[in-house]
Amino acid sequence: MMTFQDWLKETLDPDQIRDLAEHGAAAGFPGLTYYKETNALYDRFEDEIWQALEDDAEAFGFKTPLELIASFNGAKDVHGDSQFRNLLVWYLAERIAHLAEDIEPEEAEAE
Repeated sequence: MMTFQDWLKETLDPDQIRDLAEHGAAAGFPGLTYYKETNALYDRFEDEIWQALEDDAEAFGFKTPLELIASFNGAKDVHGDSQFRNLLVWYLAERIAHLAEDIEPEEAEAE
């Protein structure tokens, strides 16, 4: 079964993943640009998104995942389900891109 991380690595090259970590998903990346795309990703990876939200909410001291979501850049601009789903997909994409960026230098040293 493919994870969101698998999808991200299959869809974006390493430079794009670094740019995603640095500039955020709003900068525009393949598969992460249109609501049609991000809503399909939400449907596909909903459980994984919510698990990450629960983990991060606990790790960062929020009482609930919704409290965490309210703190996201762009949360104030959400006025419907498509925008909400888009925000959560962007959250997971950026989260994974940041983690990949943190892991990458160690992998390079091992080679």
